[in-house]
Amino acid sequence: MSKSLKELQEVLLQGQKLSMQGSMDRRMPDKKSIPFLIEARKGLKEFVVLNPTDCVAWRLLSQAEETLMNYREALSSLEKSIELGGKDKKDLKRIALLKECLSSWNELGLTPEQLKSLGDFIDDKLSEQVCDHTLSFTKEWLDWNIPKSKKAKMIKAIQGKGGFCDCEVLANVVKD
Repeated sequence: MSKSLKELQEVLLQGQKLSMQGSMDRRMPDKKSIPFLIEARKGLKEFVVLNPTDCVAWRLLSQAEETLMNYREALSSLEKSIELGGKDKKDLKRIALLKECLSSWNELGLTPEQLKSLGDFIDDKLSEQVCDHTLSFTKEWLDWNIPKSKKAKMIKAIQGKGGFCDCEVLANVVKD
C-alpha cells in the first residue's frame, strides 16, 4: 500500500536529520540516513506519477534528490514544482544553489561515492603520518581509481575547490 504524502514527508525529514548534511554544505549523506532517503524518494516518485500536478510532492522529491546529491533530478523536480505552484525568492536561490552544485560536481568529475572513498583513503593515510603539504595521497588515490587521462583535470578541479594539499582536500573538498 502506498504511503500518504504526509508519511513520505516524515520519512524524508527523518532521513535528512540523519544525513548529517548542512543546507549549504553537501556531502555524501551518512549511511544510516540512506534507507530513509531512498524510501522517501521511491515513494515520492510513485506519488508524483499518480498525482502529477501536486506541487508539494514535486518539491519534496526535489529535497530527497538533493539530499542524495542527485542535483540534476533535484533541479528538474523543483522546476516542475515551481511550474505547478509558482515561485518565490527562496526558490530562485535554491535553483541557483542546485545549478552551482551540479556544475561543481560536473567539474570535479567524482561521484559522491568516489569522493567519500578519496576522503577515507586520505584520512587513513593521515592517521599514519602528518600532511606533507602536497597532494601525494590524493594523487595516489587518483592513480588507482581514475583514468590517467582525467587525472590532471581532476587535480585542477580539486585545487579549484581549495584542495592544495591532502589535509585541505579533506577540509575543503571532501568536507567529511
